Amino acid sequence: MYTRRNNLSLENITVLETLKNSVPYISNSTRIGKNNFDGLSVYEFSKWKTWNRDQRKSFKQCFETADIDKSVIGWFLKFPANKGFLDTMTAWQDVTVAGTIVAYSLTENNNITINGEKIAVDKGHGLEFSLKNAHSVSALETEGNWACLMLMK
Repeated sequence: MYTRRNNLSLENITVLETLKNSVPYISNSTRIGKNNFDGLSVYEFSKWKTWNRDQRKSFKQCFETADIDKSVIGWFLKFPANKGFLDTMTAWQDVTVAGTIVAYSLTENNNITINGEKIAVDKGHGLEFSLKNAHSVSALETEGNWACLMLMK
């Protein structure tokens, strides 16, 4: 279902926090989850394809080489306080092959629900899970930030 990842170093957390504050964000486009149009997700993101070469290099250096070698995209997710959330994503369930997500929390007290299990993820801690698993992020009283990779394994 999911695997806990090695924690990021304090140096890498600092690099990612600085970088997340220097890249452009856009609000999510319509992303249909389990609740269809009644529960459209609310978040902002910034993908490395819109960053300059130095920003991409800094981001990639914060992750394990084996992950970067298999990654197809990296991004930051920002969930605004009190209203940001990700509806339950089920689009990849029951498929033969799906991407693998590696997600590191950049804020304290983040959480993600994977296949109905709510998992607390503190700052610098990470998880790996397949998109085949239903997953969601609940709204919190504070802003939630993540650094993510999608891997093809």
